[in-house]
Amino acid sequence: MTGTTNVGVAKRPGSAAWALLVLPAALALLGGASRAGAQNEAAARKPAPAAPAAPAAAKPMPAPVFPPRPRTPVRVATLSNGLHLLCRPNNASEIVSIVCMVRAGLPDEREEQAGLAALTAETLLRGTTNHLGANFNTALARAGGNLKTTPGFDFTEVSAVTSREQFEAALKLVGDVVSRPRLAPEDVNEAREALKRRAETVNQDFTGASYQTLTTLLYPRTPYGRAIDGYPQALDRLTAGDVQRFWKENYVQNRMWVAIVGDVDAEKAIALAQKAFADVPHRQNAVTATPGSEALGRARVEMIQRSGPAAQIMAGFLAPPTTRANYPVYALLDSIVGGGKRARLFANIREKRNMGYELGSFYQPLLFRSHMIAYVVTPQYRKNPRTEQPESVLELVKQALLEQFSNLAVSGPTDQEMARAKAYVVGRYALRQERSRDQAKWLAWNEAMGLGRDFDEVFPSLVQAVTKEQIQQAAKSSLSNYALVMTVPSSN
Repeated sequence: MTGTTNVGVAKRPGSAAWALLVLPAALALLGGASRAGAQNEAAARKPAPAAPAAPAAAKPMPAPVFPPRPRTPVRVATLSNGLHLLCRPNNASEIVSIVCMVRAGLPDEREEQAGLAALTAETLLRGTTNHLGANFNTALARAGGNLKTTPGFDFTEVSAVTSREQFEAALKLVGDVVSRPRLAPEDVNEAREALKRRAETVNQDFTGASYQTLTTLLYPRTPYGRAIDGYPQALDRLTAGDVQRFWKENYVQNRMWVAIVGDVDAEKAIALAQKAFADVPHRQNAVTATPGSEALGRARVEMIQRSGPAAQIMAGFLAPPTTRANYPVYALLDSIVGGGKRARLFANIREKRNMGYELGSFYQPLLFRSHMIAYVVTPQYRKNPRTEQPESVLELVKQALLEQFSNLAVSGPTDQEMARAKAYVVGRYALRQERSRDQAKWLAWNEAMGLGRDFDEVFPSLVQAVTKEQIQQAAKSSLSNYALVMTVPSSN
């Protein structure tokens, strides 16, 4: 019974704070990989009287159309005090997934209380006022035994995956956890130690350390630059009273979105959910203050050392707040740069220059200021062909990585790149709907982000409507300045 979080810890300039997040967590926001792509049609040759003419320019095939998969409509209800309930029946299996998305993230905690949102989430799993001690474990087993809390940048996710027969018990338990948590001092102490262990593990992770440092460089003045799991000094200062106040201020009905997906009757599920979450407190005007603005007026570069077999160059760029209009644009921009073996990173760095063991990119959509990341894992040295002596390749890899972005801003994508990227993005987006757990997560997340409960259905058409000009403009506006972290293997 542990909370789950994919995060890291990086030192925040000018404070004891650290930033966090592990690479797979951000990748998960777009789902798994799909290598669907568009191919070029062969150009016809027209013989000339004297000599064969040059081949005509290759014409890109139109991006394949992915018709939306037939879905049962989402049943929606909103409690009188603001809690949003969404249910989509899916009888493909007997699994039922429940996700409660709570607006309780980094922007909702103060700098000196870094980690408070994660500490609260972790403490939720240690009992409720209705179920204490062994009684809570019994209730958990009755609900299927799969209850998790996952703190993130903007939201805390409370979720359960269960069977059709155990659905009602699981729904009641999720409602009980968010509306009547015990939050006793001993619970907070246990949760604090769990967070500190998790933060230290990620701090030693080669890729996680790079990303956590990079988010600190990207957001030096605003909450997104802090560690989701907090830092030891800040966690040690937090008390049970702090956790109780944070829960009281943020775990309220008009800051919650509950999604249910699985083998259930929608009307019955909504009725049960209304009862299960009826006791969630309500607070008027419970809104998150908009953080101050961030801008990359110049390049920010830092080098760190971590144990590992290779070096890594990781670059980050700020992107606009997530909206229904710009999400498809930046998803495509990400795919053109690093989505698969025909993307620019692989084609121009790995294949043409024979650099990099592993490379890729991802787009992290956020409420207030999103970001995009690209990375190359590479040997730190190579043999100079003239001197036979080892030489560092870090600067060469850095320049090659940044060149992919500057070229895209100057010239924009080609027709072939657009067709391939659209197929790639739509394909991998569809893969994130394979499991009921993912369907419930993204249904709640889309609604909480303001993208709309129908976003999954309209996303393919939104992607197809994006133009080359929009991609180039996004590249110009977001990729002009960067933050960059060079991670090299430590000597010990």
